[in-house]
Amino acid sequence: MRGTRPVALPDSLAGTAQVRTVCSYCGVGCGMLLDVARGADGRRTVLRATGDKAHPANHGRLCTKGATTADMLAAPGRLTTALLRAERDEEPRPVSADDAIAETARRLRAVVDEHGPDAIAFYVSGQMSLEAQYLANKLAKGFVRTNQIESNSRLCMASAGTGYKLSLGADGPPGSYEDLDRADVFLVIGSNMADCHPVLFLRMMERVRAGAKLIVVDPRRSATADKADLFLPVRPGTDLALLNGLLHLLVENGHTDPAFIAAHTEGWEEMPAFLADYPPAAVAETTGIPEADLRTAAEWIGRAGEWTSCWTMGLNQSTHGTWNTNALINLHLATGAICRPGSGPFSLTGQPNAMGGREMGYMGPGLPGQRSVLVDGDRAFTEELWGLEPGALRADGSGRGTVEMFRRLADGEIKACWIICTNPVASVANRKTVIEGLEAAEFVITQDAFAETETNAYADVVLPAALWTETEGVMVNSERNLTLARAAADPPGEALADWRIIARVACAMGYADAFTYGSAEQVFEELKGAANPKTGYDLRGVSYERLRATPVQWPAATGDGPDRNPIRYVDDEAAGPVFPTASGRAVFFARPHIPPAEMPDDEFPYVLNTGRLPHQWHTLTKTGKVAKLNKLNPDPFVELHPQDARALGVRDGDAVEVASRRGRAVLPALVTDRVRPGCCFAPFHWNDLFGEYLSINAVTSDAVDPLSFQPEFKVCAVTLTKVATGVTADRAPVAGIAAAGVVGVVGVVGVAGVAAVAGAGAAAALP
Repeated sequence: MRGTRPVALPDSLAGTAQVRTVCSYCGVGCGMLLDVARGADGRRTVLRATGDKAHPANHGRLCTKGATTADMLAAPGRLTTALLRAERDEEPRPVSADDAIAETARRLRAVVDEHGPDAIAFYVSGQMSLEAQYLANKLAKGFVRTNQIESNSRLCMASAGTGYKLSLGADGPPGSYEDLDRADVFLVIGSNMADCHPVLFLRMMERVRAGAKLIVVDPRRSATADKADLFLPVRPGTDLALLNGLLHLLVENGHTDPAFIAAHTEGWEEMPAFLADYPPAAVAETTGIPEADLRTAAEWIGRAGEWTSCWTMGLNQSTHGTWNTNALINLHLATGAICRPGSGPFSLTGQPNAMGGREMGYMGPGLPGQRSVLVDGDRAFTEELWGLEPGALRADGSGRGTVEMFRRLADGEIKACWIICTNPVASVANRKTVIEGLEAAEFVITQDAFAETETNAYADVVLPAALWTETEGVMVNSERNLTLARAAADPPGEALADWRIIARVACAMGYADAFTYGSAEQVFEELKGAANPKTGYDLRGVSYERLRATPVQWPAATGDGPDRNPIRYVDDEAAGPVFPTASGRAVFFARPHIPPAEMPDDEFPYVLNTGRLPHQWHTLTKTGKVAKLNKLNPDPFVELHPQDARALGVRDGDAVEVASRRGRAVLPALVTDRVRPGCCFAPFHWNDLFGEYLSINAVTSDAVDPLSFQPEFKVCAVTLTKVATGVTADRAPVAGIAAAGVVGVVGVVGVAGVAAVAGAGAAAALP
């Protein structure tokens, strides 16, 4: 709704201002209204966050995390100045941001001069603004000319993005959230939407209550599965067999769309013979799902007028995650249920601007506008955009993902690493490699809003960053909606916007001609030039002025075009979708079932799965400071089945060691039939700041998908052992960091109340 005014404030908040912005948690991209007061000292403070009813992503709803944004913004622990460690074994000391930026630039320049550009790595984030992501990639590939830039999106959405490119020709969902309002059947696979994307879950459930069917596929009976009309408790790592089995049944039942297949796809000729290997009986044996339930799921999908699939980490975090995406898209192509209202494959993004980062090319060989350094024309286009001489951009790719990047750091091939707005010591699979890499590095820079993170403890320089409410910048959500985050509060001390820090370091390195900007808006105006007619990516009609009135969904070629463009690839002249592949057709891929990289055996007989909880987020840098959220999800735990608990002599609350070939964690037990016998589940939020041996990513597997290079967090072989050691979750400050240049530190609750955590759906606690 262009030009809609913010809602009127209640009398109790009279005199405050109200600022429109966007939530900083998952990729749903909920619009928020922040009530802001100005104090006697002139500084602005956020008093309350409410949902923006005019925003198309959430229509006023917020989850508990978004609703407590004001509490998080008021929490102590912010960096107010830069920190510098003169020697690796010394304590960090406060220095001015100017001095820290100058030192960062000097040392990065020295590394390049001595060791060459590939001795520098950038590790960035889906939480950065579009402008910051653009500048990070511009600096890395265009001017430093390193091919080592990675993002934490590699841990989250890389397999979905790679699968989209192979099947449809370009990254990103072909539909939008509006499909949730029109589908007759939902297939939710590898996604606990109720806990991880609660606003979209509630929107979907409105349609379910109106008569749509919900099929949920998950090895764990999640809060989402509790609401399913049909729950398919798949064995871990057998999703490909299930998806191929469903397609087998669709063909057998005559529920494919031959006309669509003939007009808009290629590769179908290989599928019938391939699918012969996936009859219901064989699939039931592989997946553990009863044959009757497989037939019911296929019947519902086949007879649906419109059907939508939703997925996230359960499919992506796999050594065949790309194939999972291809197999799921196969179902849509075979039924013609794609690129029309109510139908299509929809990946749910895990971070507020991971979609924007993928568009800016901040992983691997990417370039702005869904381009790649591996394509001659894309390099030439970007060289012109960035004012580089022809041939300046390298064509030799950029490594094999996050895990390899940190291994190369540990091996000494990479000498310096700049980590922006992310916490890899806590979040990367088999985190030992990250720690070894940071310890071996000659120079580590971290850039964060908060002082206490597991990764900051390894930094030589910590640069103080502003939060999204303290500066302007654009965020792009899962459905391609651009929302302008606007400054509602003042950053503490010398904290600066991420884009401004990157630009200032670039200028100090000698690239001032290409990195001198007066505002984020100037950066945005430049990056709009990356419009890509091949994929349909186009922001040319978007401006800050327009975004101050309304979110805009790309493609948006002109300023007077529609604000919403819910379906991609539609071509009225072609009487159906035209995909950005060489042929204009979407592609079927015959993807055989293969087991995960690591299966249980006599030495490690259990399967570990990891994930999120409804009221915490990522590594607790933000939500761990909110008392209301800590009361709802107070503690780490490991879920194990009653049958396994009896065999181990374990009761609720007992300390259990979860150990793999890589490391160990010690967590309180939660005995529940939500997990299958032989399986266990642990949330990944809690790490070193909360106690010893709480990091489940000390245990997880770093085997990667060979196409997307995404690690297989969801399946690894472990032992479970009851131990006498008590489990504590008290916050312990990182040595040397908490004392210097910060506003303060905050504690969290202990382990009491673990039994109340399991199955707590976000929906019940939503405002």
